[in-house]
Amino acid sequence: MAPLPDETTTIVLNLQRRLLKIINQATATGFIILEQYGETETTLIALEDLQNVKERANTYYSRFYTLLLRIAEFQPIAPTAMLELLERAIDESQATADASEATIQEEKRNFNLL
Repeated sequence: MAPLPDETTTIVLNLQRRLLKIINQATATGFIILEQYGETETTLIALEDLQNVKERANTYYSRFYTLLLRIAEFQPIAPTAMLELLERAIDESQATADASEATIQEEKRNFNLL
């Protein structure tokens, strides 16, 4: 693998763990809402919001997977553009994770699931 600072690798792996947790929480929250309240206009909006959360988290999870694999294929060092892409993905995924967690909590509050 083209050398990446251990700190960067740790950040990416922690973000992937966080994104997986978000996907799980969004799925579980959607399931509970659907089970307890059924399909109504209000729940369908909430379920769509939770689906969007899952899709965004999945996108960044997959992006990290792909970027790390591509970086591993470069020797002796990864191209600057690839490293910049990784840094941008880190920044964007952190913001997305924060917003996603807030959305999940909001939906839980809206349906008294806290």
